[in-house]
Amino acid sequence: MDSPSVLGKSNELFERYIDAVLGWPRMIMLSFFVVLGGLGYGVVYLTISNDFRIYFSEDNPQLLTFERLEEAFISQDNVYFFIKPKNIGKVKTPVFQADVLSLIKELTDEGWKLPYSGRVSSLANYQHTLATKDELFTNYLIPDELKLTARNIKQIKNIALNDPQILNTLVSKSGEVTGINVQLTLPENNARAAHEAVLAARILADRLREKYPVTILIAGSAATNVTLSEAVRSDLFTLVWVSYFLIFGGLALLLRSLSGTLVILIIVSLSVLGTVGTFGYMQYQLTPVAGFVPSVLMTMAVADSVHVLVSYYYLQRNGLDKNAAIREAMRINVAPVFITSITTTIGVLCLNFSDSPPYRDLGNMIGFGVMLAYFLTMGFLPAFLSLVPGQQYSVYRYRLHPMTKFSNFIIKQRKILALIVGLFVLVLLSFTSRNTLTERWHEYFDDSFEVRRAVDEVNRHFGGLHSIYYNLDTGIENGIHNPDYLKELSQFAEWYRQQPEVSHVDTFSDTIKRLNKNMHSDDDAWYRIPDDSKLAAQYLLLYELSLPLGLGLDNTINHKKSATLLRAVVSKTDSEDLLAIDRRARQWLQDNAAHILETQGSGLDIVFAHINHRNIRSMLVGTVLALVLISMVLMLALKSVRLGLISLLPNLAPAGMAYGIWGLLFGHVNLALSIVICMSLGIVVDDTVHFLSKYLRARRENNLSSEEGIRYAFVTVGVALTITTLVLVTGFSVMTLSSFTPTRETGILMAFTLSFALLVDFLLLPPLLLFLDKALPDRLFRYS
Repeated sequence: MDSPSVLGKSNELFERYIDAVLGWPRMIMLSFFVVLGGLGYGVVYLTISNDFRIYFSEDNPQLLTFERLEEAFISQDNVYFFIKPKNIGKVKTPVFQADVLSLIKELTDEGWKLPYSGRVSSLANYQHTLATKDELFTNYLIPDELKLTARNIKQIKNIALNDPQILNTLVSKSGEVTGINVQLTLPENNARAAHEAVLAARILADRLREKYPVTILIAGSAATNVTLSEAVRSDLFTLVWVSYFLIFGGLALLLRSLSGTLVILIIVSLSVLGTVGTFGYMQYQLTPVAGFVPSVLMTMAVADSVHVLVSYYYLQRNGLDKNAAIREAMRINVAPVFITSITTTIGVLCLNFSDSPPYRDLGNMIGFGVMLAYFLTMGFLPAFLSLVPGQQYSVYRYRLHPMTKFSNFIIKQRKILALIVGLFVLVLLSFTSRNTLTERWHEYFDDSFEVRRAVDEVNRHFGGLHSIYYNLDTGIENGIHNPDYLKELSQFAEWYRQQPEVSHVDTFSDTIKRLNKNMHSDDDAWYRIPDDSKLAAQYLLLYELSLPLGLGLDNTINHKKSATLLRAVVSKTDSEDLLAIDRRARQWLQDNAAHILETQGSGLDIVFAHINHRNIRSMLVGTVLALVLISMVLMLALKSVRLGLISLLPNLAPAGMAYGIWGLLFGHVNLALSIVICMSLGIVVDDTVHFLSKYLRARRENNLSSEEGIRYAFVTVGVALTITTLVLVTGFSVMTLSSFTPTRETGILMAFTLSFALLVDFLLLPPLLLFLDKALPDRLFRYS
């Protein structure tokens, strides 16, 4: 009986469809332009957010803890000015020079004028305390009226370098560098507000650099968020266009067809425009993660179109006229392209299991765009081809095709190839265990960005970069006056100071001990927690009454006086180490702090450290589900359970090999890299499905032997797979030029994955098919 192809023989419905496309090509093309142009207009409604909160779901426990911390104390959004005198190394403690101290005073005053500024902390306005009998006096460390004489500077220096609340936060121990922190109170929709504040800070820094002999670098959470959006915007307007140029230049060379390259360019552009515009109408907020959308859509649109075009050119070379070649090229590719589009969509939709909303949006945008690319390939492409002149080729047999020689080599050397490539796969897979799941946000940018230079300098001179915050609550109003609580607070701070990773600890207990010392004639013996709660409350009241407006204790004590905030500054490290020290700290509190309610570390660094682990776990569930669904699709499409299971090897191995070589070379997987397997899965399946579909077509429809089937598959699809792999690896390799580390690393890993996909499909899959065809000749190709 007649044998159907891999998804069934071309039926009457398909014939009617292709008749309509070829009969009304101009109408078909115009319809696509009108519809996708209309969808594309939605880009004007897109907004871009650089608020870190958008990376977390509303019920994320770490985000909720962080928000409660901000409600109890003060917002953690900030701009930080790092100041380094240019004569460092030539002068001892160069911060304590008249011109540098004048700069600190001026920048402190100007810092209050920055948009959304809520609090400025610096050496200039640090509240130095003195007591006379029963009176407590506070004053700026560098008062406005103070003349910066040598004597006064020496006094300022002695106070600053001997105050634990200043060292390694406002000034380094060496006195070589200093910092000024501007706490921001941003509105809820803070993308534009953060840009406004950071832009004003940059203008201020530029003005002061010209006036004073210092290096000023800007960091802080607001500056980091703004830099993040700037880095991604730069990539979108540079690397994407470079990728376009290289990919379509490569297609023009490899396809040797200007019209073929042009139609792929149109399909890619319409796919991206229609996708982004559609999500604009839906009021989506774009994040830096969305920068991957054009690259992935370009990948799939190119792959779909190239397979049809290569088949079309091949059929023309074998004597078919233009319309007949279009019909047959569409018929033999409609099923494989549909399968790869569906499997790619399934793969990227598994990103909906992500704990981070931007990655869910990424999966949905790519899934929608992939299906747009499919419809364009099935409708716009044949309509376009019918309107351009067909190329004239001399008829030749596929045995003379260059791929025939390659397939002969594969068939002849199948045993040795299976052994060598199989061992190579296993070796690389063994290195996947060397990867650790961690996040290094301080390495997101290279040193071309001011923020990266600033954090490196801060870590070098202050010995710390990451802040962990603890909301240490008594559960009792005015409970912070309890001496037992204050002693536990002091002991916890001392425990943290003994940790090798920690450079500075900010705690209310230090303030109380300093006040107790002040009220006892500055006798060092009284630098301790008072034994009387009423005395502690009195000291606190005196201190609060003496503080100037804007420099109160709202950043340290909550309004009920039931809790205080402790901040530990940790040296530059990754998320795993941050979580480890937090676990040790919480264990210490559990064992030693009876008057402190159970709590956990918080702050931006800790919140992002947790999201990596939460996302990896949820992504594993999504990936497994995607693999099950893709396997079922392939079994149905190939009409063979065995072939569906066999296809898992070339579908899974490339990503595993890529993560293996990543473990060998780098050894860490962050949030961005964890989604590569989902983004690449459908693209890898594309290679496998097209090769198997052509192989099965040869075996089932043409009744060719297994060896002839391998030759047929290589001849009909080998060139297309090679072209798509070359151009796509080139496109993703361009991402390695990015100054934004997640983009650069994702490009590298995607390039590895696609390269390994071609290697496995060309060198391992054919020997495996030949072996199984010999072992299971009757059951392997059963499609009923």
